[in-house]
Amino acid sequence: MKTTTKASLYIFLIFLITYLVMRFCIQMVFNDINPYLLSAISAGITVILSPQRRVVKKQSGDQIQLKWLFSKKVIILK
Repeated sequence: MKTTTKASLYIFLIFLITYLVMRFCIQMVFNDINPYLLSAISAGITVILSPQRRVVKKQSGDQIQLKWLFSKKVIILK
């Protein structure tokens, strides 16, 4: 599996899990919320909280780094 495919898969899975958690948490707090508004709010929060992918060129080749907004730690995929 290529590194870009692996990074895209990780980002998608993290996005999906974060979206579902945010959706159910918001739904528990606000019982009578419009489903479209619930989806929009959950997606917006998830986009902010999901990791960002960066491609860094090094002498040994390209590295893909995943970085979160609230974490200083960078995950390097080879």
